[in-house]
Amino acid sequence: MPQPNNPLGVPLMDEDHARLEALFAAAANLEDAGLPSALEEIRAELAAHFAREEKLMQTHQVPVLPCHIELHQALLDQAAAGTGFVERADMVGLRVHLAGALAHLVEQHVATADTVSAAFIKGDMSGFACAG
Repeated sequence: MPQPNNPLGVPLMDEDHARLEALFAAAANLEDAGLPSALEEIRAELAAHFAREEKLMQTHQVPVLPCHIELHQALLDQAAAGTGFVERADMVGLRVHLAGALAHLVEQHVATADTVSAAFIKGDMSGFACAG
């Protein structure tokens, strides 16, 4: 499996993130007719990924899990907002939503919340120490 753009060193997270990145990249190159099914595939993969990640975080007793679950829900809500573009047959808007806004939000989630959660999972918080 290819590595994601921002590997975290947690195999489940890295594999899922690489899969999501591939879905977003593929959606950017689709004809308009394929965008609605790409949206549904991305929504399903996000939901499945979040469930796996939350279970992993629960197993490792990651203390930020409740906040992380809220962030996941916000991302799922953003993904669901894409259905409005489908209903309006606005494929330009859907393309921007998938390849731009949603992909960026997921990327930022990985770079921030997932980075902290991965450190807890690995037991390595050294990169987060406060300067004395």
